[in-house]
Amino acid sequence: MEKIPGIEKAFRKAKVVFMTTYKGDEERTRQMTNFNEDLYGTLWFPTEKDTRKVKDIKENNKVLITFPAEERGKYYEIEGEASFASEQEVLNKWEWWWLYWHPAQKDRFWFPREDDERRVIINIKPTEARIVKK
Repeated sequence: MEKIPGIEKAFRKAKVVFMTTYKGDEERTRQMTNFNEDLYGTLWFPTEKDTRKVKDIKENNKVLITFPAEERGKYYEIEGEASFASEQEVLNKWEWWWLYWHPAQKDRFWFPREDDERRVIINIKPTEARIVKK
């Protein structure tokens, strides 16, 4: 993926990004919490299996991630190919995600596992990036 000036800084700053999936001619966009640091690696987003985005990705793995640029009136788009993480990766990253949101629980000796079968991680391999003027 081509490097674009300012994209890495804007990506790290964006705590929320928008993920667009495709079903036929329809585009479906939703907000996703951004935990990612490395724009040029595999991006990951925790969610649950029984969601529209997961169903869409199973049918068409092309996705679009958008987030604001630092320059007013512009934003970035990243095209990518989505896949789903292995069971072990899901367990590891969900534990990290849970502790991120519940930091006071870090000293507990267990992690709640009652919903493990409903959890999934969407991995996205970026393929193309561009800056767009509104």
